[in-house]
Amino acid sequence: MEISELDKALKMPFEEKDIEWRLQSCGKSSKGFYGKCLAYVTSRAIQERLDAVAGPDNWQCKIHKEGDAYLCELSIRVTHSDGTTEFISRTDGADATDIEPVKGGISSAIKRAASLWGIGRYLYNIKDNWAVIKEDGKYYGKTKQGDEFRWDPPKLAEEFLPPLDEKEFESLKQSVLDFINVEIIKGEQVEKAENYIKDKNISKLKEIVSWCKRQEKKGA
Repeated sequence: MEISELDKALKMPFEEKDIEWRLQSCGKSSKGFYGKCLAYVTSRAIQERLDAVAGPDNWQCKIHKEGDAYLCELSIRVTHSDGTTEFISRTDGADATDIEPVKGGISSAIKRAASLWGIGRYLYNIKDNWAVIKEDGKYYGKTKQGDEFRWDPPKLAEEFLPPLDEKEFESLKQSVLDFINVEIIKGEQVEKAENYIKDKNISKLKEIVSWCKRQEKKGA
């Protein structure tokens, strides 16, 4: 694959299921707990992206240990305009982590090296990164004072999500129609459909809402 095509494919956003979060900072005020969180792509998702884009035989990952740090040399075979190919390598590293130091250090090094190729780098642009404090939240948090709480990550904006594929679009479209119990959405049903989508926290909201509004015009 030519490097321009490779670059574009590697930088595509990931599904929300492939994103994990960790607390960057947190605390407790008179209004309750608060926290800011950071998003990152799982190492498994990175490997699957490399398999899908470059091909299993066209990338390789070498781990080196230097002191307490782990370095990941991530190499991908690229094709030049004259048809020749070569492996290009990019290297980054991370310190061993407090929990599972070897596994955690290697995983962090892979993520950092992948970022040099543009994989998941868009996540650094997330500005709305306040944790949603909930009693039954997915993640666990603890302040410096030892107070514990649960939290959920913020909902990702449309720009940080991949576009819907045709099958996914049709499935979500049908779920909206089934809820409204109509074949064509029109009038007040558009607002009802939008509220349903928001309540269900359906990603790629804009695409489905745009479809709802096109249906309104069709049914007018």
